[in-house]
Amino acid sequence: MTTTLTPRAGKIDDIERRDDERGYERDETDSLHQLGTMLLTMAKRDDARIPDGRRARRTLAEMAPGYIRPPLLTFNLPIRAADDACVLCGYWTCRCGQNAAVPARPPSATGTGR
Repeated sequence: MTTTLTPRAGKIDDIERRDDERGYERDETDSLHQLGTMLLTMAKRDDARIPDGRRARRTLAEMAPGYIRPPLLTFNLPIRAADDACVLCGYWTCRCGQNAAVPARPPSATGTGR
């Protein structure tokens, strides 16, 4: 008498199979998009009922015409020439990592390297 073992899928395969049988499921972004569309439609409909001079300003351009926004990020890095030594560690080839983006030129033949 010979017994043959039939391979069986694991628990994860069973869960995936059940999920595949249910078919395509919409995610949360679809309902959020529908809500946004509905709110935009309501705002446009309600704005149409308000007289022209009475509508509230909603954007920065409407509230402050001509205002120029300052940049969010500014980099105040010291500007240095390629042949300058690092201001923190004093080495031509920076050892502290401050000037890693700007490679320094090697010292001249008469210089000491510091």
